[in-house]
Amino acid sequence: MDQKEIFNLLANGIIDALPQGEQFERVLLSIICLDGNVVEFSAKMINGDTEKSLDINMGYKYAKAVLKLHEITQNEPPFHKNWNRAKCTLYPEGKMNIEYIWDQELQNEVDRLNR
Repeated sequence: MDQKEIFNLLANGIIDALPQGEQFERVLLSIICLDGNVVEFSAKMINGDTEKSLDINMGYKYAKAVLKLHEITQNEPPFHKNWNRAKCTLYPEGKMNIEYIWDQELQNEVDRLNR
């Protein structure tokens, strides 16, 4: 699976979570990826200043795809080293952006809990 296939899978997962017929300005899928083996998802639909949480059910195949994406971004150009959060933004016309983020506070909490 390559990056494009992973992005398409994530976009389809977001679309599947949308209430039928609901209009949106954008949907933000937040991803936490820890230690290369833990993945968590949350999502919200945004219209202007209004945000609505989405009940998103992204199970094993999505988590596995994100872990593959993490591996790809660490080892193949374009590199996005050392991220533990990602934000995927999906727009109604189908365009999707992804931002890779390093959250040191999150990593500090994980390290503290693992001690």
